[in-house]
Amino acid sequence: MKRGVIATILTITCLMMAFGVFQVSAQETQGNTGASTYVMNINGIMISQAQFNRELANELNKDPGKTFTEEDLKAKIRTVLEKITKSELLYQECEKNNISVTDDEINQKFDKEKGKFASEEEYLKSKNVDASMRKSEIKRELAIQRLINQKFAPTITEKEIEKYYKDNADKYKDVKLEQVKDEIKKQLGREKIADAYNQFYAELKSKAKIEVLLK
Repeated sequence: MKRGVIATILTITCLMMAFGVFQVSAQETQGNTGASTYVMNINGIMISQAQFNRELANELNKDPGKTFTEEDLKAKIRTVLEKITKSELLYQECEKNNISVTDDEINQKFDKEKGKFASEEEYLKSKNVDASMRKSEIKRELAIQRLINQKFAPTITEKEIEKYYKDNADKYKDVKLEQVKDEIKKQLGREKIADAYNQFYAELKSKAKIEVLLK
């Protein structure tokens, strides 16, 4: 990352910490978005300073009350930049593969998440967004999950299940293979998906044109 970018972002972060404005409202975020205020260019898609600020605020809120050192902040910044990069590259791949998500699917997940909170306002506050922004995020999340499900449907053989069972004999002591076969199959599936996904994302990133922009 360019030194000037780090200095700029650290300045913003320190100001955010000083004034306690981690919970930036969606209206404030939208209002502060300038036409030429961007932090990244990912294959021609510009990532706004406002989006970055909101993501960084959410990341910092994971450690409430913590006093962040400069190195802590740099680590958080790298985490946020990587999160934004991954989401954007994967969503671009969704668009290339014509993966679509319906409004009903978006609303269903929105309502399910909202149901865990006392009110919609509390739910949106926890995400640091307004309803429109959250539904846009959900659209991306569902599309990316659909992409992963389509591309990485692992095949698990009986030999692989038996090998895993034998290799983890201590874990399955006094438990018959038939009793845990489904559990092992799911575990092996998760591992294969994770490996294939990580390789897929690494290839996407290696081919992408990613630029961190100076203001």
